[in-house]
Amino acid sequence: MTLDYKKIAVLGFSPRTGLEVVKYLLNFDVNIIVSDAKPKTELEDLISQLDDEKIEYDLGSKGSKILESELIILSPGVPYDLEILKKAREQGIETISEIEFAFRQSKAEIIAVTGTNGKTTTTELLAAMLFDLNGQKIKAAGNIGLPFISIIKDLEEGEKVILELSSFQLEAVKDFKAKIAIYLNYSPDHLDRHQTELNYKNAKKNIFSNQNSADYALLNFDDPYLYQLKDQLQSEVIGLSFKRKEADLIIKNNQAYYKKDKINLLDFSTINLPGKHNQKNAAFAALAAYTVGQSIEKIQQAAENYKLQSHRMEIINNSSGYLIVDDSKATNPDSTLKALSSLDKDIILIAGGQDRNADFSKLKQVVNDRVKILILLGEAADKLASLFKENEIEIIKVKTMEAAAELGAKRLRQDRALLLSPACPSWDMFSSYKERGEIFRKTVLKYID
Repeated sequence: MTLDYKKIAVLGFSPRTGLEVVKYLLNFDVNIIVSDAKPKTELEDLISQLDDEKIEYDLGSKGSKILESELIILSPGVPYDLEILKKAREQGIETISEIEFAFRQSKAEIIAVTGTNGKTTTTELLAAMLFDLNGQKIKAAGNIGLPFISIIKDLEEGEKVILELSSFQLEAVKDFKAKIAIYLNYSPDHLDRHQTELNYKNAKKNIFSNQNSADYALLNFDDPYLYQLKDQLQSEVIGLSFKRKEADLIIKNNQAYYKKDKINLLDFSTINLPGKHNQKNAAFAALAAYTVGQSIEKIQQAAENYKLQSHRMEIINNSSGYLIVDDSKATNPDSTLKALSSLDKDIILIAGGQDRNADFSKLKQVVNDRVKILILLGEAADKLASLFKENEIEIIKVKTMEAAAELGAKRLRQDRALLLSPACPSWDMFSSYKERGEIFRKTVLKYID
């Protein structure tokens, strides 16, 4: 593989994607500009991993150095609409995502997964189902934590790869093409980055870019936006649903039934995945695995053996036998809606976090129906309290997760469930949703056990 460029810029020197792109470029006779708004003192660890005279650093600046390049490769955290990137495009400098660049460098066959929620669970399930496909182990990369660019050297032409793709990764693709594109669900998110819902929709829709009638689009027919999207696609659409009779795969009576081949792809009675949303995630993975030739037996076995990652509807075992659920990964209202709908007890809900101007109104009815005590914290606490003040529930605002978890633990009883499902990102108070979940777990167990 060759590169027809003399100078390439990498914008966003992140420890995962940015670093891996630079490492890949060092295999070619090309000069590299590494640009980041952070100063050199904050990036010394990354710089120490690279030692090459072909690299020119532009750190702690507005990135004007990238205008000297012929191609700009963006890390996912870099918005496509930055002024310096607009200027670059005006000058005829192409700006693309790492996913697009890796796609151009690889001849692998792509199974792509996107959606507002459930991407990682579906990607992991699909990877487990394809762990042994005719003697091959199919790799998973992308938003799941492994940059696509870091594995392309190991991929043979035509070999399959699973990519979890966020809107950040999809907004700057051009030639990218997936053999199978999976779109799980849609709800407005990341509007602080994309500015408008239309921009977010368009970024996500890029997963179907360049597909044709020989490719597949797997869609959630229970999602109104995705249902109407089916008529706009060039690929063969396969719909999944709990309720629409025209769907190709129907989830009913604990079975995922694929009408085309008159076969049950999954038997959920032996699969431990909480909530209908996770049943649908598993059905998407099963359908994709079946489409590429995996056996029903291996698909079912993988689903039965799969365990959700921590902080995703994770049940916290405790000596009192209470139902305590850590769903700290619920960083938007739609995730919390699914969590609330999946529990069959009255709920003590801990919610709130970074305020990204999300629309919480869809939570109003289910909170009114299911929640008895609402414990709020973080930037969005006042907004949430105002939304639910007319509901006949007890609302308590606290300053810390420790206080929220202690209060929830003390008010817990056998006929109630304690659920951490914030409906907001964690960045206002924590380094990540994982830290938020760990503090919740440790504090709750201190007062329960």
